[in-house]
Amino acid sequence: MIPPYVHEQMAVHGDEETRRNALAALAVDTTVRAERLIADLTARSVAAQATAHRERRVHTADNTAELPGTLVRSEGDPPSEDPAVDEAYDGLGSTFDLMQDVFGRNSLDDAGMPLLGTVHYQKKYNNAAWDGVQMIFGDGDGQYFNRFTAAVDVIGHELAHGITTHESDLLYLYQSGALNEHFSDVIGAMVKQYVAVPRQTAADADWIIGAGLFTSAVNGVGLRSMKAPGTAFDDDVLGKDPQPNHMSRFVHTLDDNGGVHINSGIPNRAFYLAAIGLGGFSWDRAGRIWYAAMRDPELRRLRWIAQFKDFARLTIKHATALYGPAEQSVVADAWQQVGITPEVTRPVGALADAWMLHYSWGCTDPYAQTTLMFHDDGSFTGELSGRWHQQDGTLLLSFDAGSARYAGTLAGDVATGVMSTFDGADGCWRLTRKGATGIVGN
Repeated sequence: MIPPYVHEQMAVHGDEETRRNALAALAVDTTVRAERLIADLTARSVAAQATAHRERRVHTADNTAELPGTLVRSEGDPPSEDPAVDEAYDGLGSTFDLMQDVFGRNSLDDAGMPLLGTVHYQKKYNNAAWDGVQMIFGDGDGQYFNRFTAAVDVIGHELAHGITTHESDLLYLYQSGALNEHFSDVIGAMVKQYVAVPRQTAADADWIIGAGLFTSAVNGVGLRSMKAPGTAFDDDVLGKDPQPNHMSRFVHTLDDNGGVHINSGIPNRAFYLAAIGLGGFSWDRAGRIWYAAMRDPELRRLRWIAQFKDFARLTIKHATALYGPAEQSVVADAWQQVGITPEVTRPVGALADAWMLHYSWGCTDPYAQTTLMFHDDGSFTGELSGRWHQQDGTLLLSFDAGSARYAGTLAGDVATGVMSTFDGADGCWRLTRKGATGIVGN
């Protein structure tokens, strides 16, 4: 949860004990990231449980590095006398509740995965982490950091890494890694707003990640600000919040896995702007759009090379599919305000309709005709079925049966082109949106 650049600053500017704690935390972070990578690579699918239910288990490491440690509270057990145990238990449950109640998700893997946590990890450990299997919570050093179970958005953030692994599996490097961190901040912020009493709207929330983690000795309000990246802290020991709020200030670096905790400020602000623009609770529309984009199969295909513009395009796509053009406009504007104008390869919804296909081998009358239903997932069905792809005014059709391929030009509600089996049998085709004019001679 604490970016490496914060620990690096503490190692340079803190006293001797602070320096030792910071270096120890950096060493642990490297190990945890390696363990998470191994867990991701060896993850196995499990049978989905029919009924979603919480299954929480909280352990204590008793200030050692032993994991998972001693079990101290299981699902349904009464509160303990240890605030760290109870905060971890409640935070795991709050994250589960948001994902189940709002998104219909059954735990991190959507198959009922138990939520495990270990508190009192090592001595004065200044961090919280997801290692691919469970949560790890440090107690903080008491000088600069309080215990890490105290911030529910921290718990939501770290658990969301497990969701990302089971959905898009974004590479934890450069822009794809920053998107990984960004989605965790989105989930963390929504969990915090969801459990607030009363629940907070996007307009009422502070959009600070990790508020309450700093002691009074730190000049800062939290780890990150989704509303105003780069303003969360400015401290003599911890350094200054380095997050940019616009692509014009994108940080090119090899540190921090290519700036995953730094450049995530750019999409973070885009989500804040979208949530404010759409109004209401952040999970009502903005959260559903972002969640759908994270689950989009295209993002998983791009997971090694995903860029901000790719994710932006998918959010715009799902804003249209889930809601409509007004929401699409709000989401597109949010990305543009942070300097990201996605390359939309095919306008979502532009072809999702009933169309009449007219075709003739040899390009002679009469033309045969059939009605096709084009779907938003790139398929079409009817008497003929297959796949479609549209880009820059060019429309390509391929069919499930036969070797024919259609290529042509789309202009509004009308498309015309040629068809071929690539072995000499050529023809012509025309396509019109059902109910539109423009096709004659049939």
